[in-house]
Amino acid sequence: MGDADLILAVDIGTGATKAVLFDANLDQVAFVRRPYAIRVPEVGWSEQDPDEIYQAVAKAIRKGLEACPSGSCVRAVSLSSQLYSILAVDSGGNPLTRSLPWSDTRSAGQVSELRQEAISQGISRRTGCPIDSVYPLAKIRWIKDNLQLPGDVRFISIKEYILHRLCGHYLVDWSIASATGMFDIRQKSWDNDALGWAGITPDSLSDLVTPYTILDTWCDDARELCGVGRDLPLVVGGGDGPLASLGVGAGASEALAVNVGTSAAARALIPYPVVDPQGHLWTYLIVDDLWVTGGMVSSGGIVFEWFLDSWQSGTEQTGRRSIPQTAYQDADRLAGSVPPGAEGLLFIPYLSGAQSPDWSPETRGSFIGLGLKHRRGHLTRAVLEGITRSIYRIAETIEKTQGSRFQEIYVTGGLTASRVWLQIAADMFGATVVLPQTSEGSARGAAILAFISLGIRSGLDDFKGLFDPKDRIYPVDKAHEYYQDQHQRFLTVLEKTK
Repeated sequence: MGDADLILAVDIGTGATKAVLFDANLDQVAFVRRPYAIRVPEVGWSEQDPDEIYQAVAKAIRKGLEACPSGSCVRAVSLSSQLYSILAVDSGGNPLTRSLPWSDTRSAGQVSELRQEAISQGISRRTGCPIDSVYPLAKIRWIKDNLQLPGDVRFISIKEYILHRLCGHYLVDWSIASATGMFDIRQKSWDNDALGWAGITPDSLSDLVTPYTILDTWCDDARELCGVGRDLPLVVGGGDGPLASLGVGAGASEALAVNVGTSAAARALIPYPVVDPQGHLWTYLIVDDLWVTGGMVSSGGIVFEWFLDSWQSGTEQTGRRSIPQTAYQDADRLAGSVPPGAEGLLFIPYLSGAQSPDWSPETRGSFIGLGLKHRRGHLTRAVLEGITRSIYRIAETIEKTQGSRFQEIYVTGGLTASRVWLQIAADMFGATVVLPQTSEGSARGAAILAFISLGIRSGLDDFKGLFDPKDRIYPVDKAHEYYQDQHQRFLTVLEKTK
């Protein structure tokens, strides 16, 4: 292992692809970002252009390789990718549909149908996935029910589409497959009942591989577009959520990884597959003898951006690509001027339905207890607290399932820029909030897999001691006690407003 050995980790997210250079000590050397659009042609629909994403990935790889410092060597490209996406392609790999990301809920009718069938519980138990429209299982059934398709159609994630464009192979790693609702997380194979209900066979899907799989050939056009040499290995890698838990160092049993991006998620790494019998949580396979359990909600950064856009900025800016930085700074100042609990004001954050632990797409949001004394600061703090409560509910469910309490919360995502939110999270969880050195946990996790794949590092244990945090935020006992009391009121209100 040499200090000059670098990995270019490419994280194919929902809104952008990021290419990040890491050295063997997991220090970030360079960063490139290439955004793309999500289109909403109808209510409940979300679509992305797969070729637009491929072009962004190729440009990010080229720029990432060009950013390699003199005297260093990029040893491999390793991939991380958004979970839950699906598109149909023909025998030549040409897209027959756009890519449907996690936020596409058009398959709600198919979900309702499957929940009534006897096979649904067995599918959830084997795949670790609740029956919900977030999963490709239901999306595939919708596509087959509503579109005319050729007999040789193949259903793949956006990552598989990119891999095929880069290297000419249809391959899917275990963690991406785990988030389809069709993969048996114990047998590491496609689930027959799930495929039968979707109306497909294994021939309609990609070959299953371990995330450590190395590809050593690139397609000629991809190599030219990406600026890649002939001998550069490509490590298949995994899904962004599972890899983020590895990348931030949340490997201890008492640690929880929380990411608040557009959506929000809470995850815990576990050494054996425990599937929540109530279906409140999902469980995915990462690598041999390592799984991740947790949940996601749509009430993440998108809700805070909605609030700033509609309530805080002074003028509604719907459709703009970004909110002025001053709006975030003003929001932090206003929220910080209000005590914990926003003087009795509650915010239900499920503006577009609730995922874990309820899986209730009909739930909607609301302000509860609004009075004449409440001002913009109260509303701002209530929104931040409501978003945090939606994540806390997932953590609470994991703790009940695992039978232990989390002592540290590793946080990444846009809200980590808010010191007020970090303190809210520490106080609400009653645990130390850990701010990692890099917010690019998914890319860092992909780099970890690559270093192991290439033999530069011996295994996951070989990375211990490389996760020194940037900061720690400690809970205030009095605030935690208040939040615990208020949480019961939140749950009561939520049940009555569903």
